[in-house]
Amino acid sequence: MTSAVGQNCSYLCRAIAQELENTQRTCEYIGDTPLTTELWTEAVALSDACSRYLELGYQLRIKAMEVGISPKQWQEIRKGRAGR
Repeated sequence: MTSAVGQNCSYLCRAIAQELENTQRTCEYIGDTPLTTELWTEAVALSDACSRYLELGYQLRIKAMEVGISPKQWQEIRKGRAGR
């Protein structure tokens, strides 16, 4: 979810990274409890799921380009402005 220079790749990545930081601070302050463990586990799962979602979207975009969909067409599809 971050680029090689440590910047987030999208708004979604920034939001999830912020939630991870917030959750980490909260869990560290409260200490080790079943609830903080579960909260941290879910925050990490959210981050992992987002990374997987973005990777699958990238793979689909590559496949679309391989069958002749242009980058502009891809954006139109994503924005719901493409006709069939």
